[in-house]
Amino acid sequence: MVALTLAVAVGLAGCAPAANSAEPTVSGSPTDAWPSIDPSLIPPAATAELPAANPSDFLTSYSDYVFKIGTGPTWCSINKAAQFVICEQDEAATQYDPIPTPDSCSYSFGFQIKLEASAPTSGKVAAFTCSGGYYADASKAETLQNGFTIKVGDFTCYTAGQTARCDNAAGNYIVLGTKAWALGN
Repeated sequence: MVALTLAVAVGLAGCAPAANSAEPTVSGSPTDAWPSIDPSLIPPAATAELPAANPSDFLTSYSDYVFKIGTGPTWCSINKAAQFVICEQDEAATQYDPIPTPDSCSYSFGFQIKLEASAPTSGKVAAFTCSGGYYADASKAETLQNGFTIKVGDFTCYTAGQTARCDNAAGNYIVLGTKAWALGN
């Protein structure tokens, strides 16, 4: 029993999230093999009528704006300096069909989405990332209340129930929640 407990503990330690780990690599683009999501689960773009949260309430000591989505396992980080947003979630809580992992990814795939402010030199503006850990530690992050927006630089994010949607100034977007994801390239 002690050996089994030790083996489980060691195995789980390798899966522990890394707070503010190195920037994940963007990988892949949607293919016919990817599962589809019911369009009704994908929130539309935020409107000017939605109430706005104070961004400084979400500013961390490492200069990212990190917020949790409702009571769910999803959170987002806006990095104003590097001009990207990453939304991520606990893999075990995901309720959509798995996103096939590209051969180039030896880590987790389908649980973290990145949105750039503008087109990167390679890859897509909005894409799933191949990640060996969480980008940010959301354990102490404030919750962005349902229906509220947060605007930081060229990004506007808001929550719709247990789902987040973030748009850049060019109209590209990402959506992530336990039941839904979307990439708006």
